[in-house]
Amino acid sequence: MSGLLLLMALMLTSTPLPDSGPLQEALARFERLEGYRLALRSEGPGGNQQLRYAYRKPGLVRMDVQSPYAGAVLIYRPVSRQVRLWPFGLSWPSVALSPEHPLVTSSRGHRVDKSDVGVLLRRVLQLQQAGELVVQQSATFRGRAVWHLVITGPAGPNGVARYELWLDQSSLFPLKVIGSDDRGNRLETVWLEQIELDPVFTDNFFTP
Repeated sequence: MSGLLLLMALMLTSTPLPDSGPLQEALARFERLEGYRLALRSEGPGGNQQLRYAYRKPGLVRMDVQSPYAGAVLIYRPVSRQVRLWPFGLSWPSVALSPEHPLVTSSRGHRVDKSDVGVLLRRVLQLQQAGELVVQQSATFRGRAVWHLVITGPAGPNGVARYELWLDQSSLFPLKVIGSDDRGNRLETVWLEQIELDPVFTDNFFTP
């Protein structure tokens, strides 16, 4: 398909932007979810990471690490306000740690208890409120129609002054995120793949 035909097809099939704004609607959609799970890949100056990620309200998180510490499992339960870490897999002993402990925070300072998509969307909205949002309305990502958003503003505590988000037009769930500082240096790129919205979790999935 030529570039012109592809653009015409996108214009015909594109979902209209929500009146409330794409980020506000994306957050509203997230808040209506009971949970999700996906494969996550991240790249940045601090290193690369791959893991399986799962979230269920009211804040349960499970990460099954594939690299760089293959086999490690982290589970956060808001009742205990602790992260349970199995460094060598669930068949080995575990240790309970504070969410601020360096063993369970990333090189970028990301915490397990503040790692869900809702936290990301709220941070991006805060940046938009102090800056500006530009929407690329006829974008695709891996053959899917997406809203490509570029948000810029004053750098926050995490050093990010510019976010690029690719939101699936149907679900408004993020598929890719790039964070950059106020000099244009890329701080982190994150891909969210194999996304399942409102999956059925086994009874012991967050309490193995």
